[in-house]
Amino acid sequence: MKKVSKAIKAFIAILKKPYLLNAVLNSEELLKKEFQGLFPSANEKKQISFSTLFPLEKDVNVYPYSFLSGSSLATDFALLQLLCKKIEAEDYFEIGTWRGESVANVAPYVKNCFTLNLSDEVMLQKGLDKSYIQMHRFYSKDIKNVTHLFGDSKYYDYSSLNKKFDLIFIDGDHHTESVKSDSSLLFPFLKNEKSVIVWHDAKLDTETCRYEVLTGIYQGMPQETHKHIYLVENTLCAIYWPYDLAFSTLVKNTAPENTFDIQLRIKK
Repeated sequence: MKKVSKAIKAFIAILKKPYLLNAVLNSEELLKKEFQGLFPSANEKKQISFSTLFPLEKDVNVYPYSFLSGSSLATDFALLQLLCKKIEAEDYFEIGTWRGESVANVAPYVKNCFTLNLSDEVMLQKGLDKSYIQMHRFYSKDIKNVTHLFGDSKYYDYSSLNKKFDLIFIDGDHHTESVKSDSSLLFPFLKNEKSVIVWHDAKLDTETCRYEVLTGIYQGMPQETHKHIYLVENTLCAIYWPYDLAFSTLVKNTAPENTFDIQLRIKK
């Protein structure tokens, strides 16, 4: 009877506040089942270690880093920097500027950076908070090799840039349809067989898949690339690495493979 009572209460709550239905439809368990139904042969939990991609004991200077709401993890920025070095990237593109932390972390290691975001005017029209809008490009606005682009990633004319990219970082709208659109539109702009895509927030935390994003990744990327899509341990990221890599399976509460030595220095 308790289950019936809960079901009745839930039904009444949804009738009173229909938006609560979104919480049900977007529950991770339902999203997981949807993903597995769409991609029954996919191993969405295959995960690579930092040490699979990069030499151990390698120092990384993550700067700038704010430790503020909406930021990436320090390991996410470290991943981008190390990838730039490993593939000798010259041209970097990202969707989602926010404070400009990610592009500011990448800029010292590449020739050209492009970062795409909605314009301030459009964000105002959408009713977003002015203080939130003013914080966009805080770290990146004065970096010489960073070009700030403005527009909706679904409709932006990427061919107008007359460029292809070594590293693409997708960190915009995380709804499935948006991730699908961003992935399918940008995949043709990879420069060569070494080029890489990284998606942010492919996990809810470093040990939990985010199926809303993973479904968009797999739907947006060509079928033949699926075997080369991996989660990256100790980060919130997934990566398209166009080669076979040794991987493990993401399982919660396993012994750490890597431990990080972090030194903090505060800068004004």
